[in-house]
Amino acid sequence: MIARALFLKGLGAAATIATGGIDVWDPLSPQIRVLVASDTRGETPQVAADGTFAFGGKRWRGAPSTVGTSDGKMALVTTIDVDLYLQGVVPLESPPSWPATALQAQAIVARTFALGRRTLSRAWDVRADESDQRWGGVEAEHPAATAAIGASRGRTLLYGGGPAQVFYSSCCGGHTADSAAVWSGVPLPYLRGVDDPYCTPAPDYRWSRTVPLERAVAAFGARTGGTLTGTALTDPDPTGRPRGVALLGTTVATIPVADFRRALGSDVVRSLWLRAVRIDATQAAPRLVIEGSGRGHGVGLCQWGAKFFAASGASAAQIVAFYFPGTSLTNG
Repeated sequence: MIARALFLKGLGAAATIATGGIDVWDPLSPQIRVLVASDTRGETPQVAADGTFAFGGKRWRGAPSTVGTSDGKMALVTTIDVDLYLQGVVPLESPPSWPATALQAQAIVARTFALGRRTLSRAWDVRADESDQRWGGVEAEHPAATAAIGASRGRTLLYGGGPAQVFYSSCCGGHTADSAAVWSGVPLPYLRGVDDPYCTPAPDYRWSRTVPLERAVAAFGARTGGTLTGTALTDPDPTGRPRGVALLGTTVATIPVADFRRALGSDVVRSLWLRAVRIDATQAAPRLVIEGSGRGHGVGLCQWGAKFFAASGASAAQIVAFYFPGTSLTNG
């Protein structure tokens, strides 16, 4: 992977994209472009005297502009200082009541994530929703999170002299996931997964959910011959997470865990780390019982683990070094 700073330096003037008069690539005042809405539906952002703007029933920061999309719609993009953007991200990702160093670690990781998404290939860098990072605008901001962002200002994670690729999720369930196993990408040494003793008290450290068996048959029956009589977990990765769920009917279908989760919903299948999937036929209406560990994909920073690690006295630097071993922090 080419270090982004060297890549942009090599591009020179071609790397400057003017949006609302702001140089997106100014390394001394890093800016990002956030996709607020992929379709404005004819609504125009209303800029206020304080520099914020109203759109979609919320107040946002930055310099808004509309851009045409390939499907003929008009999208709303705002160009904003990354730390002003983080003010509406960090409180949604880590509750402001959490220890200050956990919030600082969240800010470092969220900043690294956002800056790592800057690109010349489209009119925006990150989306304002869960597909990248949730950004709630002005109403989401909180003094504790803003203080943590200020305390970590300019600090990002590096690996091998270039920006690190970072991710985070709510709870890893006791061991963070190997990114290459989850997404079939290039293995990254700092995203191979670490044993995490800190998130044990998290609400979703262990979980169990049930769904009516008929719902599972509706979701997967086309691949199992219209019935579902047995299950098994298959192909564990190096962290112990199964890569597939074998479903037995008149035929056997092995469903990738991510697809299994997508089909039944993330509120039911709360993570990619399944411990058991079984049929409970003791009830009048048979059920599919699903047990697992953690919440989310499990790669990178474990947010609940960071909370309890911080509560034990860890600094933000110690937290990010633990979850991203081998990386280094910029000085800010």
